[in-house]
Formats: sequence, structure tokens, C-alpha cells
Amino acid sequence: MALSVDLKNSRVDQKFKKFSGALKRIRKLEMPPFVADKPDLAGIKALAARYSRKPNILVIANGGSRTSSYGFYKALVEYRGSRKAYFLTTMEPDHIHDLKQVCKPKDTLVMPISKSGNTVGVLEAMFAFKDYNLLPITSAHGALYEMIKHRGGDFGEHPEVGGRYSGRTVCGLLPAALLGVDIARINAGAVSMYRKCGPKVGISNNPALKLACTLFDLDKRGYTEVFVPVYSERLVGFLPLIIQIMHESVCKAKKGQTFFGDVAPECHHHTNQRFFGGRKNVVGLFVTLRNQDDQQSRVNVPKSAKEIPLREGTIGDIDGVAFHEGLKFEYEGTMRDAVNRKIPNITVSIDKINPYSVGEFMAFWQYVAVYSSVLRRVNPYDQPQVESSKEISFELRRRKR
Repeated sequence: MALSVDLKNSRVDQKFKKFSGALKRIRKLEMPPFVADKPDLAGIKALAARYSRKPNILVIANGGSRTSSYGFYKALVEYRGSRKAYFLTTMEPDHIHDLKQVCKPKDTLVMPISKSGNTVGVLEAMFAFKDYNLLPITSAHGALYEMIKHRGGDFGEHPEVGGRYSGRTVCGLLPAALLGVDIARINAGAVSMYRKCGPKVGISNNPALKLACTLFDLDKRGYTEVFVPVYSERLVGFLPLIIQIMHESVCKAKKGQTFFGDVAPECHHHTNQRFFGGRKNVVGLFVTLRNQDDQQSRVNVPKSAKEIPLREGTIGDIDGVAFHEGLKFEYEGTMRDAVNRKIPNITVSIDKINPYSVGEFMAFWQYVAVYSSVLRRVNPYDQPQVESSKEISFELRRRKR
């Protein structure tokens, strides 16, 4: 399997039987909306082709409306594609001003995305770009849809799939198609992972269920926080999705774990102090990439520097070490330190980065979130506490008028 889950100090492998009651509930689950929905790949590609001349894409969205497409962009396009994407998640005026200096109207397609069509911040930011070509994505109701009907033009119709689960819909796939990504391969990878992680697949062969049960067991043992170092600059774009899908799906009725993380090994220089030296309530969840595209580049230390002392050796000790090996050693150093200290830790690895594997990775986390919610007996698809603050902020706007 291109994606794997490895457990250390978790003890859950020997205790799968303790989940027998929950597993019975999981086997009875209806097909999740994100699996049941079938994206119109041909229609998405045709719509993207009509706007293919714009070198810049500006996505205006919040939360799940942007996290999957942001992950696709960071993994597959940034530094590698000919088109540039920008993601606007705020109405901050200085930031909008800066974006407009880079993204000129003739070169930029603006994509406001809101499933409900009533996301106030998205609408506010969109109005700052009224002289630009717009290609909205929204459901066939709500304020954004009413505006589209009034002004005419194309739009992508958001299906009835929650934002954080919408990566395999027009919401995630249309921005990817506009950026030249092979969305059919993303879809194929996601569908493959759905089969591997479905409710009828036993826990030993189901990576999403295995991880969800492990985290649930650790949660009950007092490990209420999950540290997620991501050992890939290309994969770290999925960290916002991981955090959102786990918080918004699972953290209800005073249940669920807090996820936090950063790109590694950078975070070793600050958050390892919390991981190893702070309260003993943190489980490590390492995200690694087994095979970099570049397997050849190596450290080349000048001869004149080889004898300079470095830790317990010399600088010459790192001469000839492949960069991908150095990255692996950084991960292994932190993971082994956690094992030695008897800190539970999990490694989620993917083999290589390509459209198929990122489709798998996204789908894997969708099922992890669903199973984590079912284990705690909460609804994986609602987000009641998110809405109340939106209502308050809109009322403050109304009073300001």
C-alpha cells in the first residue's frame, strides 16, 4: 500500500478486541456523502478550459472550501507549475491591497467559494475584486448564488457535501484543474483509498480505522493533544485540512483531541521542547514521505572545512550524506527519542507525491475523521459551535451601519 500507518508505544495492536462494540456501529454506517458523490470530471475539465488563459488564480474561501485545493497546490503545483495560485481567507485590507498589486485584473481569475453562499467574509473580500473575472463555486441557493443569477456567467455548483469533505468535488477539483493538475488521477487515488478504508474492511487492514481507534484509545488514556510534524514542504499544505477535519468533525460535546503541527525538521527547534519537556499528554503523529523525487543530491563539504569540530565529530562526517537521508535521520532522531521516552507515536507515510497519492492522502483523513467521530458518538458532519460566532459577527456588522 502506498500509504501506511506505523504505531509505536500505542499498545492498540494488542487491544483491537476492546473496540468490538464500536466496530459493530461502524460496520452499519451508511456510505458517507463524500464517497457517494460522483464528480463530473469531464464537466470540471471543460469549465477549467474556458479560463485556461489566466496565469493567476485567486481563491477566496475559508475552512474546508479551501483546505483540499490548498493541499493539492502545495503538493503538486507550487514551484513546479506555470500557473500561480493565491488563497485569500480574510478581509484584511492591507493584505487585499498587496494581492491586487500582484494579481492584475487581466491576468487573474477570482474564485469565491462558499457552500452555503452566505459566508460573509468571502462576500466582503470578493467585492474588492469586482473588476476581475469571477468563477464562483457555491450551492444553488444563498446570497452568492442569487448574485450569480443576477449577473450571469459561469459557476461551479457545490454538491451537498460538507466543505471539509469536499476535496473530491468541484470545490477541490476545479481549482486543481485550472492549475493543470490531473484531476482524474486525484479522483482515482481517493476512490482507491475509500475502498481500503470502508466500514466493512477489518481494522487490521483498514489504515483509517486503525489510526482512529489508536487516537481514541490514547485520548481515553489522557493523551489529549496530537503533535503533527510533517517531513515534507510539499505535504505540509495538507496540515490545515488535517487540523480542520479533525477539530470540526470530532471536537463536540467536550470530546476530541487538539491537533497542532508544523513543517519538520523546522519544528524540532521549538515544538520538540513542548513534545518532550512539557505536559505528558501529547502523542506524536509524524507524516513522512518515503521517496523524494531527488535521490541524488548530496552534501558537499569543502576539503578545507572537513576537520572543523562539529558536535562529537567533525563537519567532514556529513560529507556525502544524501539530502533525503539527512531528512530521514531528522525524523528518526525524534521518533526514536519518543520511543526511548515511552511516548506514544504514530507514523503516517506515503510513498511518493503525485496526483494519485495526494488523492489517497486526502481520502484517508476524511475517513479518519468519520471514524473518530463515531467512536466518540458525535456527528461527523455538523459544526454547531462554528455557526454561533458567525451570527455574532454579522450582527455587529448590521449594528455598524
